[in-house]
Amino acid sequence: MILDLLSSLPPRLAGLVLEVAAALPKVKHEQDDDEGFRKLWHWVEDNGEWFFPVLGLAILALVVMALRRGTLSQAEELRKKSGEKEQIIRLMRAKLTLNAETAAAELQVDRFHSAALLEEMTKEGKLVRSTGAGGVQSYRLKGL
Repeated sequence: MILDLLSSLPPRLAGLVLEVAAALPKVKHEQDDDEGFRKLWHWVEDNGEWFFPVLGLAILALVVMALRRGTLSQAEELRKKSGEKEQIIRLMRAKLTLNAETAAAELQVDRFHSAALLEEMTKEGKLVRSTGAGGVQSYRLKGL
């Protein structure tokens, strides 16, 4: 288990950890059972001076990586959404009016997703909504 952890570290850091571990004095316990968890516990107690800071740094690194991945995925999602909005505006300029089903067919997305994009663009003030026959909502560019 410890060797797996050390093998996942960069070579220089793993070498430094092994050197520090070799330099620390070893404490002998009166009874060393053959049970693995007890040996592990004794090892952690013996090497706690460097083990806990290294464990803390590893946890901190995992948290930072998770946060970074989350922000990157949000940025990618915003980039995708803005690209879809630009495509809708191009479609509007070509067809003058557009409804959610037509937008979904042209963008090759779900019609609920295209309806949400059209509503969001209406709230942003880029589009104007008009209700046609049968309650079908169509949208046009504001100012046209």
